[in-house]
Amino acid sequence: MHLPEQAGVEGLRQALALRLYASLNEDEITVSGDTLTYRVRTCRVQAARARKGMAYHPCKPVGLLEYTYFAQGIDARFTCEAVSCHPDVTDPACNCCWRFTLHSTPQNIHK
Repeated sequence: MHLPEQAGVEGLRQALALRLYASLNEDEITVSGDTLTYRVRTCRVQAARARKGMAYHPCKPVGLLEYTYFAQGIDARFTCEAVSCHPDVTDPACNCCWRFTLHSTPQNIHK
């Protein structure tokens, strides 16, 4: 992608848009200052589970790890938090919502 070492919010926006899931799911990205919000409006996995009468997969713990490491691979100054994700859905208009915040210094994800 030819991103600089600290690619910031714009680098993360570009990288999220190129992930395989971006072509499989209906998602949206919004940016406000040093914060990027990534919403998956329709998740192919969760939709398939619903069609089969299965419970939604509780993907929040895995998503926190996946998205945190992904974002920090783009820029070590990012933190990631789940705004809404199974099993803790707070926004019924989407399957999951993640907030990435860019800080002034690298973040330690091994707290």
